[in-house]
Amino acid sequence: MQVNCIHNHNIVSVAVAVLRYTDKFLVAKRHMHQHQGGKWEFIGGKIDANESAKQALMREVNEEIGLSLNTDQLVFMGKVYHDYQDKKVYLYTYEVYLTKKQYHDFLYCQKGLENQALRWLDMDEMIAKVNQFPVANARIMDWIGLPNLLYISHAVDYFGDFDGFVNYYSNQLPKSAYFYCRPCVGTDDAIRLLTLLKSKRPDINFVVSWSVCQAAQDMMKVLGGVMVKLTCDELEYFSANFDKLPTDLPLWVGVHDKKEAMMANQLAKSHRIVAALISPVHKTKTHPKAHALGWQGFESLAKLCDMPSMALGGMTYFDMNCAKNHGAKGIAGIRGLILSHNSQHY
Repeated sequence: MQVNCIHNHNIVSVAVAVLRYTDKFLVAKRHMHQHQGGKWEFIGGKIDANESAKQALMREVNEEIGLSLNTDQLVFMGKVYHDYQDKKVYLYTYEVYLTKKQYHDFLYCQKGLENQALRWLDMDEMIAKVNQFPVANARIMDWIGLPNLLYISHAVDYFGDFDGFVNYYSNQLPKSAYFYCRPCVGTDDAIRLLTLLKSKRPDINFVVSWSVCQAAQDMMKVLGGVMVKLTCDELEYFSANFDKLPTDLPLWVGVHDKKEAMMANQLAKSHRIVAALISPVHKTKTHPKAHALGWQGFESLAKLCDMPSMALGGMTYFDMNCAKNHGAKGIAGIRGLILSHNSQHY
């Protein structure tokens, strides 16, 4: 994806490379005389007025550590805005998958070309050191941890009762799955279901509705790691009333058109938006009258979003590569998703 940068004298535009080999990430330590000195960071630098974010990233990585990259190694993740009070920044962030040779060339490299310390960290080590990174980098860590699949629940009625719902998902969801628990029952019942399922499967990364989050704020602290999905109406409300929403709450937002993409970007300037669910890519049984975006429509909206995008609506496992080719981080859905080899739509 080509990202064109808007150069604003009041905002510094920076290209950021998340350099990775499998689950290892190469980071550097900023010199003490620099802004945010002494912090670990993802390698990158300022975007000049005459270059794109990709061009700047490739130049900066080469200048800082002597690594030459190909453009096909760069996958656009998103754009982070942060106000440090003394400086405002836009971080144009790319995930960069290194080759085995590149990894081994830098495996034991402890210093960059500017004499900055280098280190390889895994995800757990980065999370443990999150306070040793610039604050804006925390959003990037959210994005790195995103899965290729978001599982969305059926309604309880599909299983007949609560036990059927809990037993099915506790037995069928893969380890550490991201799961949007949307049982289509009252808030109290939804909280009870969530609690039961969490007790059986503490490894699951839950996404819940805003209404459930509101009703169970104390429980959210106990459950830990719960994310919230905002509907398009909630997105519209909070983008105009952002002070009414906690800034540290991990959010997924539904995006169906350009207006909603712009609202998501506005909210992301002050809040922790993990990903956008762009839909419907294809027609679905649940929303047969909804206008399908198609892959070109999806890609157009994904390019507008400042955060990673997931494709939703009529997806099958066979759509994963196509989704990624059109700018998606991954796919999301309900029907047939757990059964990895069936071709049902979900």
